[in-house]
Amino acid sequence: MRPQFDSLPVSEKSHSNRITQPREWFALLALLVFVTVIFAARLGLTPLVGEETRWGTAAREMLATGDWIVPRQQGQIFPERPPLNIWLMAAAGWLRGDVDSVAVRLPSVVAVVMTCLLVYVYGRVLLSPSVGLVAGLIYATCGQVLQIGRQGESEAAFALLVGASLLLWHLGYLRGWRPMIVWCVAGGFAAMAALTKGPQAPVYFGAIVGAYLAIQRDWRYLLSWQTLAGALTFVAIVAAWQVPFLLATEWNSVVATWTGLAADRLQLSGVVSHAATYPLETLVCLLPWSPMLLVLVRGEIRERMHHRQEVSRFLFTAILVAYPTVWLAAGARGRYFMPLYPLVAVLVGWLIELSATAQRNSTVRRMWNLYLLLTCAAMAAGALFVGGNALLPTDWAQELYQPRWFALLFAVVVAGVLGAMSRAYRLRGNVSPVRAATSIALVCALGFSGIMMNKNAARWNDPTVGVNRFREYLPQGVQLVSLTEIDHRFAYYYEEPIVELRWPTAAGSLPSSVDYFCFMRSREDTAEARTAGRGRTSYKTPGTLPFAWEELCSICTDRKVDSPFAKYVVLGRIIRPIRAEISDATVPQERSARVPMSENHR
Repeated sequence: MRPQFDSLPVSEKSHSNRITQPREWFALLALLVFVTVIFAARLGLTPLVGEETRWGTAAREMLATGDWIVPRQQGQIFPERPPLNIWLMAAAGWLRGDVDSVAVRLPSVVAVVMTCLLVYVYGRVLLSPSVGLVAGLIYATCGQVLQIGRQGESEAAFALLVGASLLLWHLGYLRGWRPMIVWCVAGGFAAMAALTKGPQAPVYFGAIVGAYLAIQRDWRYLLSWQTLAGALTFVAIVAAWQVPFLLATEWNSVVATWTGLAADRLQLSGVVSHAATYPLETLVCLLPWSPMLLVLVRGEIRERMHHRQEVSRFLFTAILVAYPTVWLAAGARGRYFMPLYPLVAVLVGWLIELSATAQRNSTVRRMWNLYLLLTCAAMAAGALFVGGNALLPTDWAQELYQPRWFALLFAVVVAGVLGAMSRAYRLRGNVSPVRAATSIALVCALGFSGIMMNKNAARWNDPTVGVNRFREYLPQGVQLVSLTEIDHRFAYYYEEPIVELRWPTAAGSLPSSVDYFCFMRSREDTAEARTAGRGRTSYKTPGTLPFAWEELCSICTDRKVDSPFAKYVVLGRIIRPIRAEISDATVPQERSARVPMSENHR
């Protein structure tokens, strides 16, 4: 028989299962408002970077064409990933009237807020109100979440959906919900997660839940007909998109959508070095909270977790089952473990409460105090550095890119937080978990939403000015064409459709209506070969053009103009009447040498 939370002895229930105290409602509301302000404030301050414009362009094209089944780039099928994240951006763009930077990033912000609510509910019901509140603060202020939770990427939504499939399944399992509801709800969230980022979600859910029920020896629950109902729910939701997509495309596009990115991460080259460094990368991504995981080395903390062994067993099983999939995949990045961050947040929040409430002379209590001391020292050092630089001459502090008033405000806020924590420690001999977590979260949020946002806004390349200059060279009403695929960041900021053509190999291979064209140029390109492609696909074309043309302008589309791998969009105009002439397209025209084509190539 499966364990149920309601069947635990009354002495082990430290709280009511329902929020009845106004204080708890206020704490939950404060958590949600705090997280919303962190991630929603200044949402459009920085230009879109990285993959944001890839999905934003697809969302804009989805709205323009009305085709919500097949994601496209420049009218071409883009089988890079299932479309749920693009749907969310398109829906936000429809509500706002344009797929602008806010519409691109808004789904991630909503996902982070909802994940904090999910973590709070799970932690509160199965552990305690303070664990739920602290876990919500921990998830929102992990370094990785602060960085990517406000960007138009799929990780935030993916973490919400994977976390919901696991945590709601386990909550329903222990609370004795009807198995049909438990399995169908979990299967539904797993399906939506799969439609966000592919097969990682169902693999995680099936492996984690299967391993947990095997450890519990609850084969009856695992092999019930309700489990099949949950699987059918998963299949039905995925098939609702997959079948129309297949009918509109081809089987190769289906395979590429589900296996392409996953196959790229499964590499043998570099596995040893990746396995050695990835755990450190994970700990860095989970800062400032990851050091609290060290208390698990103490047997006394594991003994204190025993009275909720069904919770600890599930959390440990989930982490141990999922982590090897990123630890032993050489192509995995730190953010690929983010779907398990909601569970890690609950675990760390629980460890904080157990450590902070342990006996004063116990080892885990001393470890908690040491963690607070080191964290406060780091916050003080950061405040001194930022605030001190604000008082220095401008050229000395230029690399911080901070307004003086904000740098001084940050230093004052940190000083106030440290003073409050010090006073609480002197009066009570300890800082409560909620007070400590709130203080640390406030400093982390202000540091990233303020300091890092100011720095990124100053350093990142905003292509708006370059694109507007680009337009000045084009006669009104001329539709721009690109020779092979054009960079998605340029396409997003250009806003108008750009027709994609093949790279010309003969003077007359372009349509006669084309006078202006653009193409991509990178520093690695040569006259013999240049790289073209979109997403995962890449191929080579000649680095020369077979006709006379002039280069009108070029703009950098990378996040940083000084990047050694910077790419440029080049605008060219065909010289009429068109004549055969080989010219190197990989260097600016003023430095290229044009070579007339021989009779054999005419």
